[in-house]
Amino acid sequence: MLRDEPTRLLIAAMGGEGGGVLAGWITQAALAEGLWVQRTSVPGVAQRTGATTYYLEFLPRRDGAAQPVMALNPSPGRVDVLVATELLEAARMVQAGYVTPERTCLIGATHRVFTVDEKSAMADGRLEDAALIAQCRGFARRAVLDDLGALAAAQGCHLNAVLMGAIVGAGVLPIGAESCRAAIRSGARAVEVNLRGFEAGLAHFGAPDAAAPPVAAREAAPADRAADPAATGFLPPEAGELAAEGVRRLTDYQDAGYAETYLAHLRALAAHPAADAAVLAAVARHLAIRMSYEDTFRVAQLKLRESRLDKVRGEARARPGDLVDVTEYLKPGPEEIFGMFPPRLGGWFMQLCERRGWQGKSIPMKLRTTRFSGFIRLRALGALRRWRPRSLRHAQEMAWVAQWLDRIARALERDPKAAIEIAECARLVRGYGATLKRGLRNWDLIDARLIEPGLTGDYASTDFADAVLQARLAALKDPDGTALDDMIAAFEAAAGIDAAPRWDAAVA
Repeated sequence: MLRDEPTRLLIAAMGGEGGGVLAGWITQAALAEGLWVQRTSVPGVAQRTGATTYYLEFLPRRDGAAQPVMALNPSPGRVDVLVATELLEAARMVQAGYVTPERTCLIGATHRVFTVDEKSAMADGRLEDAALIAQCRGFARRAVLDDLGALAAAQGCHLNAVLMGAIVGAGVLPIGAESCRAAIRSGARAVEVNLRGFEAGLAHFGAPDAAAPPVAAREAAPADRAADPAATGFLPPEAGELAAEGVRRLTDYQDAGYAETYLAHLRALAAHPAADAAVLAAVARHLAIRMSYEDTFRVAQLKLRESRLDKVRGEARARPGDLVDVTEYLKPGPEEIFGMFPPRLGGWFMQLCERRGWQGKSIPMKLRTTRFSGFIRLRALGALRRWRPRSLRHAQEMAWVAQWLDRIARALERDPKAAIEIAECARLVRGYGATLKRGLRNWDLIDARLIEPGLTGDYASTDFADAVLQARLAALKDPDGTALDDMIAAFEAAAGIDAAPRWDAAVA
């Protein structure tokens, strides 16, 4: 691969991922191979707030030749190897023009670190992994993409060590394995762990006869063993797969009886002659999510999961035998506290909080779950999930579910397309606290001014489904409700319906 033109390598990483260490190893290995090498970097601020890139160029030393002058920055269309520590970082480099079908080999990890916009979206704001991978493969001459994060976790090492092995195994740089091992050994920290990661990456992408270390399989949750997919045979295949996952989710969330309640709702809807596969699939998905709402019992249950503690140990980069102390920071407010009470008692306390202006109050708490006192408190709180069906929060959630299912069933009589859009409105109601309040507010507005009038014939059947769709999209785009109010007012004007008071005035 040595040429008169330099070999160009661009590393795209995020803050704290060890991209600088990786670039240092590669530089040291290239010098050991007798190459001219130049390295520059553009540091970022932190994860997802600034790209951290490292650019290297390599040239062979020629007898009698003067030291070459190499570029300080990468040029779009002239990068030979792109190494990305995360899938979206790889896609960003493709979008910037650094990956071309004529020359670029792309080596990337396919795990995701979600952006703030993805996590804060009202609906599921995650980018589709399949689309990002297709973009990377479509623009690269050669794409070496795999879940290297899982491979690193299985070896108990950092991702950069696995990437070093992947680079050598893919044979895309003029450096050998022994030079890389020597560069890693010259480090002062975690030498054995990094060598183990390097060998894992080298074996995974090296010669066909190399034995790649197995990637640890996902730990099966208790619900995986309790699910019975045959129980969803009354549904079309697409809806049945979603319902089977819903059964697993709700069995883990509460118990088998609660999952049976979920199936009973689906059976009642499936008996409707106008309920097609699309409607049943949408309801199966959103009903399972809505019935597994996030409450205090669920938070305690998830924080003590062994898989979560393993993830914390991985993020802390703990070695076998290290002690890791975990402190959970909780701030339950009136909704979380009194939502655990019986409906009448909890409702009385909530009214008291509203009269006194205490809705925004919270109780800061710190629990060390790796100590007995903190662990036993969370364990006791998680065990109280048996009380959940008799709590105020559960009564409120089930009332909403009953209203939502009623609107879907009635819409099936008038316009099955509108029934699908009403089912998708469940995307608005999610989370807890202020997020849940905004979602419920937007749902109530759509229900009162679009769905109910549409079901009674105030809107033409051709406009009903579109009105609900456009209102839902407006609510997801603008959680504060201004765009939603304007959208509904426009549909009301087109249908000749007297406009209701604006939402902010109505709730004032």
